Amino acid sequence: MAVGIVREYDALVVGAGPAGACAARRLALDGARVLMAERKPRVGMPVQCAEYVPMFITYYVPLEAGHIAQRVDEMETFLPTGEVVRNRFPGYVLHRSLFDKSLVASALKAGAELLLGARVTGLSDRGVVIESRGPGGRERFEVAAKVVIGADGPISTVGKAVGRENTEFVAGAQCEVLLDRPLEATRVYFDPEYFGGYGWVFPKGDTANVGVGVQLTGVPGPGNSLLEAREVLEGFLDKLKVGRGRVLGYTGGLIPVGGPLAATSGRVLLAGDAAGHTHPLTGAGILHAVIGGEAAGRAAARAIRDDDMEALQAYDDEWRSIFGRSLERAAERRALLLSNWCCDRAALSQLIRRTWIAFRSPADRPLMDVPRRSPQWGREAWR
Repeated sequence: MAVGIVREYDALVVGAGPAGACAARRLALDGARVLMAERKPRVGMPVQCAEYVPMFITYYVPLEAGHIAQRVDEMETFLPTGEVVRNRFPGYVLHRSLFDKSLVASALKAGAELLLGARVTGLSDRGVVIESRGPGGRERFEVAAKVVIGADGPISTVGKAVGRENTEFVAGAQCEVLLDRPLEATRVYFDPEYFGGYGWVFPKGDTANVGVGVQLTGVPGPGNSLLEAREVLEGFLDKLKVGRGRVLGYTGGLIPVGGPLAATSGRVLLAGDAAGHTHPLTGAGILHAVIGGEAAGRAAARAIRDDDMEALQAYDDEWRSIFGRSLERAAERRALLLSNWCCDRAALSQLIRRTWIAFRSPADRPLMDVPRRSPQWGREAWR
């Protein structure tokens, strides 16, 4: 298929999840012509996320009441020995699809453009090559852009094109289950069977997200590894005594857990899962995506405005100063976890106590403090 007409923008954002939407919004607010290219036909669907966010995400982005399925104040950690530990972990379980749509809507209101069903096939000298379905069928065209932001998920086409790829993954499988009674806390289950990961139950009022994340051997991809994770999930449902007649639907996906990548390469920035900005132990990534997307958009806007691509390096400096060390420490603890994982329940419980977030001082405290010391962050800056 020949490459058609060239479309020109100041910036191209690949992916319309939280990282991409926040980047596009910031670019548009700062006067850039920006296009978001999303390969899926619908924003926010399907949901491939456990949907939990810490309460202090509201320091960075406003949450509407309709985005919140349930507020939770505690996390219960079920150790392999059967011991249950309760800790205060205030947060929200979201309606993730509504949250994503709201972020994209904010970007569009700011002046960004959105192209759905757009698959990036590679980078070109001037920007990227995109395939999409138009009125006349499939079309292939080039988007010329001064800056490209890859926010296109754990297996990033943009990241691969610049040699920045995630290499270590957990395969996650999840279902939404109708509850017999409401739950007040998130629940996390550790078991020798869930190698390098855990099971979870995150309540959403009358339902809950029930899932498992497991580090699997072999080449990561959306095929066999997700099927294996689905089998582990079925066993987890059996342990919880969840009847299959109460399952409302299944989903799954890959979670990068190898730690953060160098997220700047020439005129290309990576954000969110594409940059490895997920917590290597918990798999959480929504908050990092919001922060990283905003920072990427700000650095890109400055580089475009000043015609100085060296200004893009400020992005790497900013995200590293906010959550880089937190993710690096978590990656170190993950390495300890994997190298000592065992089937002995008592020994594994002790290992979990050495590595899991419930048993350590909050490593993400800097994320809570940033809005207080940096006026460009926080709800006041979300205009």
